[in-house]
Amino acid sequence: MAGGVTRHSDSGTTRLYKILITESAHLIWRIRNERVIQQSGPAPLAKIQNRWLRIINNRLAIDCAMTDRAKYGKKALKESLVKSTWRKTLKGERTLAKDWPKRVGVLVGVG
Repeated sequence: MAGGVTRHSDSGTTRLYKILITESAHLIWRIRNERVIQQSGPAPLAKIQNRWLRIINNRLAIDCAMTDRAKYGKKALKESLVKSTWRKTLKGERTLAKDWPKRVGVLVGVG
């Protein structure tokens, strides 16, 4: 619940932290509900990791889509904010185009 009040040195780091904490907490809640409702044992770790990575990739795709000024006008996210949020988390980040938030297919890396 306190994930929203955390502050870091820059806005991108703070934003990434909030995204990771809230999405992870929501996934934990969903997995727990599935386990209780279905009365099954714990989910395999690999399955949980894949679900988490898919959720984070979806969130990255939403951020990229939200940079579209033609569609969202003044409410669109700044490209610089999206870049600073996802800095050091992307596969092959050094080889990405400068306008990568406007392109499809950017994935979060593991490790």
